[in-house]
Amino acid sequence: MRKFRVACLLGAMGGALMSFAQVEAVWLTYRSATPERTVVNWKSVQAGPSRVFYGADASCGQEACMEDEKTLHHVEIATPQRGAAVFYRVETGGQKSETYRFETCPEEGVRVAIVGDWGYSGRPDLRALKADKPHLLMTVGDNVASIINPKQPGDKTYVQPYIGLLKSEPGLFTSTPFMPILGNHDKQVGPREKKRPGAGSETYDIEATAYLSVFALPEVGWRWAFTIPQADVTFLALDMHHLNDFATTFQTSHDHRRGSDQFRWYDEQTRSATTGFVVTLLNADSRCRNLENGAWHEMFSRGTMFITGFGYYAERAVEGNGFPYYNTCVAKAGDVYRDPKAVVCEPVASYMLLTFDNAKGHVKAELKRLDGSVIDSQTYGRRAKK
Repeated sequence: MRKFRVACLLGAMGGALMSFAQVEAVWLTYRSATPERTVVNWKSVQAGPSRVFYGADASCGQEACMEDEKTLHHVEIATPQRGAAVFYRVETGGQKSETYRFETCPEEGVRVAIVGDWGYSGRPDLRALKADKPHLLMTVGDNVASIINPKQPGDKTYVQPYIGLLKSEPGLFTSTPFMPILGNHDKQVGPREKKRPGAGSETYDIEATAYLSVFALPEVGWRWAFTIPQADVTFLALDMHHLNDFATTFQTSHDHRRGSDQFRWYDEQTRSATTGFVVTLLNADSRCRNLENGAWHEMFSRGTMFITGFGYYAERAVEGNGFPYYNTCVAKAGDVYRDPKAVVCEPVASYMLLTFDNAKGHVKAELKRLDGSVIDSQTYGRRAKK
């Protein structure tokens, strides 16, 4: 009996040590402006150096490393080949991952899936989305319900909600590069109490400190531009949400007004974009197009489409000039704030799938229910380049 107890104890200790030796979560992002370089990210239990072993097969014969000690790791590796398999594993001291695999964007038929409001979806059934085999997963905000630290409200460095998200779908995040954008819930560090005029930081961290510490993204991170050359597309991410709370202690996003950094940046991006397709991602009500006397609509319309995760429903609205405004949400349906120009509006959980056909010069945009059935399908040609 005693030997049995000792054996059980040693077995339990061995299991604990084995669990401790594993990294907590692994995910992929892009920090460069194009997919020729990929960031391998992970969270280790203990601080240590960052090492990635990678290559064209499971032997992972190449290595990239950073010697500074940390628990959140971001190591960029070269991935110049198109449509190629990349194997990789990570290591921080004695903490190691298994070997994972992902595929780079192919020369033709790039697929991008887009989800919204993951933070309020519980554990959504993503089997249909995974079956679509997207080469890239993007979001339209509200990736987590909040980042309020239960032990210290107001803490801007609390990353556990994001780590929880990444651990909820390990197979997806280790095999599909992930490029989220911000929503108001991604910045909420305290309860919504005592709204008043003026700036404040007790409710929302406008600078998105925790988010930016987890996700290595292009440019400044809270807004970014990313181009997939073989798909002839540029994605533009904006930090716009809960705009009615702007200039109060509930303000959630960076300034969007004419003359602001964000306004000037987006104006320049949409004027100078040379790709045939330009897709704008944000988390604001589609009626934000009317802001600044319609200037935002004029800028949005230089692109191909607008996609938001503002509402808990699936929608496509079309303005008078033919420009489409989409809303998608992976959470269960809630209140519907129907766009007055909506031509499709269904109170159902959904995601979007964009499939780029470079040879034919078009992109197919599908609004899909979580079971994979199609709510709406549209095809858009390349925009006229000036």
